[in-house]
Amino acid sequence: MKQLTTALAALAAVLVVAVLGLPAAAAGPELTATEAYCIMDAGTGLVLAQQNMNEELHPASITKVMTLGLACEKAQGDWSGMVTVSHEDVYSLAGTDSSHIALLEGEQVPVRDLLYATMMASANDGANVLAEYFGGGSIADGVEAMNDQAAELGLVHTHFANPHGISDENHYTSCYDMAQILRWALTQPGFEELFTNNQMYTMQPTNLQPVTRYFSQQDSMRIGSSMFYEPTILGSKIGYTDLARQTYVCLAEKNGVQVICVTMCSNSKADRYADVRTLLDYAFSTWTSYTEIPGMAEAASVTVRGGGDVLGTLHLEALGIQIPLAAGLSASDVTMSIELPEVYTLGGDLEGWAVYTVNGGDSQETASVRVPLKTASLRDVLETSRSAVQPAARDVEPQTGISLVMGAAAAAVLIVGAGAFGYTRRRGAHLRANRANP
Repeated sequence: MKQLTTALAALAAVLVVAVLGLPAAAAGPELTATEAYCIMDAGTGLVLAQQNMNEELHPASITKVMTLGLACEKAQGDWSGMVTVSHEDVYSLAGTDSSHIALLEGEQVPVRDLLYATMMASANDGANVLAEYFGGGSIADGVEAMNDQAAELGLVHTHFANPHGISDENHYTSCYDMAQILRWALTQPGFEELFTNNQMYTMQPTNLQPVTRYFSQQDSMRIGSSMFYEPTILGSKIGYTDLARQTYVCLAEKNGVQVICVTMCSNSKADRYADVRTLLDYAFSTWTSYTEIPGMAEAASVTVRGGGDVLGTLHLEALGIQIPLAAGLSASDVTMSIELPEVYTLGGDLEGWAVYTVNGGDSQETASVRVPLKTASLRDVLETSRSAVQPAARDVEPQTGISLVMGAAAAAVLIVGAGAFGYTRRRGAHLRANRANP
């Protein structure tokens, strides 16, 4: 568990990887009782195997991974705050016959209780309250935040109509998108603790509800006494509606290899559990370790412009990456290419990427990981042009003292801003994910 937290924190701070899938022959088991699946490396987001992973399907309650991720982002680790249940939170569910914990209008509930109720009891009323909490107003505001986050992650096969997963023609996602949503959610404060909890949770009486409520694990694959128990699963969320059928998303680990597995539209619970086990058995027998793919100190360079003229050349470093490779594949089966504009103008975001592509053939899905290039010499470029008068300033003759102060301040801002390119953090989004096979 600590290894996962460390790996994700490092990715969020440095690598911020995204995945590009490339057309290739199918790799992995062919499932008949499950419509679609995706097996993804949890650390890098590399797609390892898949079946119909881009198909837009009803997600049911695995929707709540996004809801819980945004709530954890909003709380920033402080789950002690109280939230008041609104009329809409309760009565918008009337007639849906959906899972709930009998919240009452006007009930005051700690954020912690809402998180565990939504995660463990799959409480749709709890999801509604959380949507209002992170949306800053109505449930609709929360749903808008969910769609905004999906857009920030680059997910083009996802649209949410509610925070809980009740089927709606405008509520859909794909196995690939859901895997990326979980990767993002795992970087939010407290989400991993919530997602991997396997102990009964006790919700104390509230201002309107005198009884104590208890939430226990609902996923049979995480219950030791169950015939479906699967010890490699660290955390999971299950879902079901008549339209969605059975859905599943989990984080699993064996011998240090960590994968995310998503299945959608399984015919029955038994099919869902059997197919998830088949996929995990396949994953952990195929990928048993990580291979170091080296970077490059001076992988690329770009012309830097500022003040209406060329300031110099910026050199960029490819950081390298660790990825799982199937037996028979080696680092020589991974190629690196560069995505970079010809000119970078100071003040903007420099979108520069090292793209590592696994040429998997029949052994592994052919897919790519995009890693932000690291700036190596922006300070040198600015130092070189420190005394030059740029075209944009030639018509101005500033006083010497003001020029020195402003020049130093501007240079400091530019150095800090450009040093963080490729890591645009809008509302806490840590990942940039592009669709595979769009």
